[in-house]
Amino acid sequence: MDKERFMAFPAEIVECLKGCKVENVEFNTDFSDELLQKPIHDYLPAIVSELTDNCADKGAKRILITLSDNSVRVEDEVVEPNPEETLKFLNEIKKSGEIVTTKSKQREGKGRGPGGGMGISKIVMGYLNRVGGNLDYSIIDGRIVAEVTWS
Repeated sequence: MDKERFMAFPAEIVECLKGCKVENVEFNTDFSDELLQKPIHDYLPAIVSELTDNCADKGAKRILITLSDNSVRVEDEVVEPNPEETLKFLNEIKKSGEIVTTKSKQREGKGRGPGGGMGISKIVMGYLNRVGGNLDYSIIDGRIVAEVTWS
């Protein structure tokens, strides 16, 4: 991916999320041209799209995306009813390598059937395994924060 295309992906993601009724998307970037030399840069649009899609699916109205030379962090304002349980479940999916939906209960609760949610295993972990990256989740004030790192 060339620099022009890479620099366009934040705007594309912001525009897409606004179409999904996310009211405020902040994309902070603090990286050098060195990032464009790393294999991860080819996969960042798909990784960020998946992680932000998960935020939108749970009803987030504000999403903050922070990109640096060695990481991307995605967080929203949604406070989980049981963040420790959610964190445990996300880590189990990440470690299992199995394609499992994370959204069945959420979608059923909103009157929609289960489906999707397999991006953590397929997209995020699939790409990160190719470049030696990692995905970590943490809890901050009851919110789940996803952080992708690479070397």
